[in-house]
Amino acid sequence: MVKKIFILITALAATLSAVAQEDSVATATATPALGNEQIWDEANTAYVNANYPRAIELYHSIEDQGLASAKLYYNMGNAYFKTDDMGHAILYYNKALRLSPGDQDIRYNLDVANSYTKDRIQVVPELFLTRWIRSVRQTISGNAWAVLSLVFFAVMLVAVMAYMLVNSLLFRKIGFFATIVSLLLFVITTSFAVTERRHATSPTEAIVMRASVSVKAAPEKNSTDMFVLHEGTKVRVGNSVEGWIEVTIADGNKGWLEERTIEMID
Repeated sequence: MVKKIFILITALAATLSAVAQEDSVATATATPALGNEQIWDEANTAYVNANYPRAIELYHSIEDQGLASAKLYYNMGNAYFKTDDMGHAILYYNKALRLSPGDQDIRYNLDVANSYTKDRIQVVPELFLTRWIRSVRQTISGNAWAVLSLVFFAVMLVAVMAYMLVNSLLFRKIGFFATIVSLLLFVITTSFAVTERRHATSPTEAIVMRASVSVKAAPEKNSTDMFVLHEGTKVRVGNSVEGWIEVTIADGNKGWLEERTIEMID
C-alpha cells in the first residue's frame, strides 16, 4: 500500500513539475529586454518622445520574434491608445491581462480604453460565487498557481508520511487533518493552474477591429443582419465556417462575423 502511494505521489509530482517548468520557460523566453535590449530601449525612447507609430513598429518587431510578454503588450496597448486606435489598444491590453491577470495598471488602462467604445452591452448577471472564484483565480498567473499546487502537494506528502510512520497519536491526528486540508488546497490550486493555462493557450475571445460590422444570422453575406458591433468590442468565439466565425457578446446574443473583422486575444 505504501509503495502504491509513493508511486502515485511521484507521478503527480512529475506531471505538475513538468507543467510548471513549461510555463516558466515560456515566461522566461517572453521577456523582451532579454531578447533584444537595443530594440526594446529604442521603442521605449520613441514612445517617450511621442513617436508612437515608430514605437508600435519596434514593439511589433519584438513580438514577431516570439518575445511576447505582459510588459510588451501593455506598452503596445499604451502606444495604440495614444494614436486613438482603440481596437488595437484594447486588443493588446487584453493580451497583457491574459499573461498578468493580477496587474491593476493593465486592468485600469483597459477600463479606460473600453470607455471609448460605442457599444454598451448589458452583461448577463453571474452568481456571486462564480464572480468571486474567477476574481480569486485571476489574482495571479497560471504558473504561480502551479507553483502553489506543488507547495501544497509537498505539504500533503509530509502529512501523509507523518500519519503513516509516526507512532504518536497526536502527530497522527495532525497528519490526518493536514493531509485533508493540503489535499483540498492542492486540488483547488491545480484546478486554477489548469484553467489559467487553458485560457492562455486556447484563446476563446476576440476584439472587433472594424469601425462597424453587422453580425449575421448565418455565415453568409446575404444573411439577415442581427445587430451591429463597433471597434473595440470583445466577443467570445465559437465555430468557424469558410471564413466566418460564430460570436457571442456579453448579453448572450450571438451571430456570425467574417473572421477578418476580428482579432483573437492570444
